[in-house]
Amino acid sequence: MKGTIQNIFIGLTLITLTTPSLLTLFDVKLVENCEKRELNTFPTFSVPEEFIDDFESYFDDNFGLRNSLISWGSSIKVNLFKSSVHPQNVKFGKSGWLFYNKIDGGIFSSYTHRNLFSHEELDSLAEVWENRKINLESKGIKYIMAVWPNKSTIYPEYVPLTMRAQIIDTISKTDQVLNFLHSSKSSLAFIAVKNKLMEEKKKNKLYRKLDTHWNQIGAFYAYHYFMKETIDILGVVPYNLDDFTVTYHDESKGDLLSMLGICETLSFSETNPSLQLTDNNLTITKSEGKYKNSLIFKNEKCDNRFKVLIFRDSFTDALIPFFKNHFYETHFVWFDYQNQIVDSIKPDIVITSFVERNI
Repeated sequence: MKGTIQNIFIGLTLITLTTPSLLTLFDVKLVENCEKRELNTFPTFSVPEEFIDDFESYFDDNFGLRNSLISWGSSIKVNLFKSSVHPQNVKFGKSGWLFYNKIDGGIFSSYTHRNLFSHEELDSLAEVWENRKINLESKGIKYIMAVWPNKSTIYPEYVPLTMRAQIIDTISKTDQVLNFLHSSKSSLAFIAVKNKLMEEKKKNKLYRKLDTHWNQIGAFYAYHYFMKETIDILGVVPYNLDDFTVTYHDESKGDLLSMLGICETLSFSETNPSLQLTDNNLTITKSEGKYKNSLIFKNEKCDNRFKVLIFRDSFTDALIPFFKNHFYETHFVWFDYQNQIVDSIKPDIVITSFVERNI
């Protein structure tokens, strides 16, 4: 009996030790990678010391059962203990809300207001923007800037105490810019939607609980306010919410869950809206642009013939279904402002569209 137990133990040990290697050898992955980053690839041989370090990084990211072990471990800690496995990236807030908290990223310095400009920096930045506007106008191009609020800006009541304790000032970088442009009587069109969203959140949930981004209702109100504020520049009358059919669906995934190593979980779910234009007789085609992650939409039935170039980040994704309806040709380019892209596309309108942590 004792020998049988020893043999079983030895067998289980061998299986445990060899299974990851066999899975690695045959490139078998039982669970997909859910992390919001690219895993290290097999290195090319170079200097032996560098190759060893690179191979170690590759193996750490690709050994057999790695994704499964991360997913299982994360699921246990998150689902049972409601605790973040990566608190330096994601924090649990109140009522099931998750918040982005990357310590070495722009979000931490943004929500804690540690990234404020000096007066000299504000003056220099405003001068860059003003010169850009003058340069574009000399080419017959209109220029508009838009900034979208962090999730923690609109829902501070759900932010965990450990995050709130890090805040060192009551004013944000966005507030700084707005105050400076107002006091200097700048002619820049700088659209910030924070106050509008703070008002609308009393009636609807505007951001996703399990994701860093807003939902489609939040994006709609941002779009609607943007168009109303720029009607003298663009001449565009936005749709109202009544023009859309709103449906709701349950979701149990989001980029913040992915940062915890979980693709999807039934322990956390939320109801999010989808908007569909009710009377949609538009003919819109979609194509890829020549720049990385760039999209082009053409609206053949549009009343105007404006070509619009929008420099953007991920927060603009949910705005695309609204903006594309109003212009003959809309280019969404995932870059900061670049003159060479403007010169290449030759738009009538340039819009910079970024979340506040990316200002």
